[in-house]
Amino acid sequence: TFAWLSYRSNDTAMVLKIGEIDGMSVTLKPYQINSSLNPVTTYDSGIVIDVTANNKKSSEDNFKLFYKIDSIDSALVSTAFKYTITKSTDNGSTYTIVKTGDFSTASSNSELEIYRESIPGNNTTYLYKVYLWIDGNMGDQSSMQGKVFTGELRAKVSYPVSPWGEEAVMDNIASTYVTNQNGVQFSDISSDTNGKGLYLRAGTENDAHPIMYYRGAVTNNNVLFAGFCWKIVRTTSTGGTKLIYNGTPTDGKCTNTTGTETQLATTTKFNNSSSSPADVGYMYGTRYTYSSKSSSQLATSYKYGNGVSWNGSSYTLTNTIDTTGDWATDYNTLNNNHYTCLNTTGTCTSVYYIYYTNTSNAYYITLTNGKTVENAIDEMLTSSSNTTDSPIKTALDTWYEANLSTYENYLEDTVWCNDRSISSLGGWNPNGGTTYGSTITDYSMLYGAYERAYTTYSPIVTCPSVNDSFTTSNSNGNGKLTNPIGLLTADEVMMAGGRNSNGNNSYYLYTNQIFWLGSPNCFRANNASEFLVNSAGTLNYSYVGDTYGVRPSISLKSGLTWTGEGTTSNPYQVSIAN
Repeated sequence: TFAWLSYRSNDTAMVLKIGEIDGMSVTLKPYQINSSLNPVTTYDSGIVIDVTANNKKSSEDNFKLFYKIDSIDSALVSTAFKYTITKSTDNGSTYTIVKTGDFSTASSNSELEIYRESIPGNNTTYLYKVYLWIDGNMGDQSSMQGKVFTGELRAKVSYPVSPWGEEAVMDNIASTYVTNQNGVQFSDISSDTNGKGLYLRAGTENDAHPIMYYRGAVTNNNVLFAGFCWKIVRTTSTGGTKLIYNGTPTDGKCTNTTGTETQLATTTKFNNSSSSPADVGYMYGTRYTYSSKSSSQLATSYKYGNGVSWNGSSYTLTNTIDTTGDWATDYNTLNNNHYTCLNTTGTCTSVYYIYYTNTSNAYYITLTNGKTVENAIDEMLTSSSNTTDSPIKTALDTWYEANLSTYENYLEDTVWCNDRSISSLGGWNPNGGTTYGSTITDYSMLYGAYERAYTTYSPIVTCPSVNDSFTTSNSNGNGKLTNPIGLLTADEVMMAGGRNSNGNNSYYLYTNQIFWLGSPNCFRANNASEFLVNSAGTLNYSYVGDTYGVRPSISLKSGLTWTGEGTTSNPYQVSIAN
């Protein structure tokens, strides 16, 4: 016999895992090989590397084996050049074959995964033997004579794997499509240098179900479910997979990328009115609507106070200031004195709270029965905010009941966040909030997602308030939903690759259409606004009374069986595991 193939391996090493480094280990022996292969009839006549996998954690952990291929001659890219893996769970007494594969899809300067498995915890050890061999039973392999394969057998442990089997990369480090050493920069859109692929959200890596999300111009996140096409957005804290609607299939393929086909046929308002801060609600309750008075109606020496007292039947302003009676002079001197009776006595049965002024008008809400502005904000956004469905919620429920109700066993009750937390009260702050200004941030009520999208660029994967966490059960949210369906958040669009003020036509949420999101933006002088994705792919906003597209979002529960590749021609499909 003579040597047909030479195999060189140097510095074979495991790739350290993310998280607790001592929890799971994989050892490969020998570390260096410089040997040759001949055609053989059985796998165990080939080169062998012993692998030991030990998991010291209390819960199961995963590992994979792969060849880091430096170079491989084209003649070796063949079904006759094989690897076989045997496994022992009894400390090496017996080994059984668990997989045989080949190098028919291998290439130089690449990685070829050959095996993956989850190892039970509590110091469980599995032993493996990995054989590399040329199958002499497959005819004449003389074309392999004298060829060279150079590479390393490596192991990777505790890597994050999505429910559909794809690995995720940490988003706070540089990686293949992220050049910044600190990872993905959410202050900019996705790109080949700022994120493309599946990422693991930093800070969740040690959770029971780490959050993984798709970003950028990906083409392998397509799902065909319930007769409709969807895009995978991210995983959930309970191990589910959140999807966004992407139209109907053609011959079993999900090829929609742009146009009205990517959303429901009927467009809708988010809410019927935008005249109250309450109107940003997916559901809403008490509404204090604004009123206004012109400068001609205000041109008198009305009293303005920074607080009120209530005697059971009437208000009296406290700590009042004197004004000139000329509104053009007075409008920017109210400072903290937002309360007025719109009279010269400072006593009234209904008091008015001014939150915005300009040279021409004053905008205010009316308070009665001893209530203050703090009471009004609480009623609009918290204590009584989930009693009436918004038009967009009604549209989603109607579509769900007509199309998805028979698939409920596949869907999880995840959180649909309508974050009404306040990042800035502006003129709604009775103690320091200005009633005027040149920019929206000076006087407006800004909600939580506004700050994350415009200031901190720090998307979150949780919902700040149970009241704003829309679910069908009150075990993990507010229990106000009838059906497990909702809208994506501004945070999820940021993670996907969208940004305020910057268009992006090369990430998977771009459709050249405008569609609503579930995140409140702000309440300006006289309008409530909600986030949306505009036709340029920009994370933007509009008044809730405007009419735009609807892209439902659902979440598939964990434990489903996934098939397919996620491509447009072979989308993922799911079934309930036996």
